[in-house]
Amino acid sequence: MTDDWRERLATALKESGKSKREVSLAANMGPGYVHSLLAEGKDPTVQNLIKVCDQIGVSLSFILYGYELTAENEEILRLLKAASKTEREGFLQILRGRNAA
Repeated sequence: MTDDWRERLATALKESGKSKREVSLAANMGPGYVHSLLAEGKDPTVQNLIKVCDQIGVSLSFILYGYELTAENEEILRLLKAASKTEREGFLQILRGRNAA
């Protein structure tokens, strides 16, 4: 995981209008927790990062990967997970063909 997620977290925090301390405390962490993530390079657990994301109104997928995971995307991923290898390959061919046009 690169530090891009830290930049997205810092931007989301700023856009939320909340302070690092406010978010840390609301997430049931110590008052300097978010500061330690952004300024000191501390690596959070997934559970703690989810709590921070919840407090600033942003998804974990956006912070980690830079995109939102919509309900439709979640459904597609669930269906792909349950699909056979042949079905997944067919789905990819459809999407690749659409993007090539």
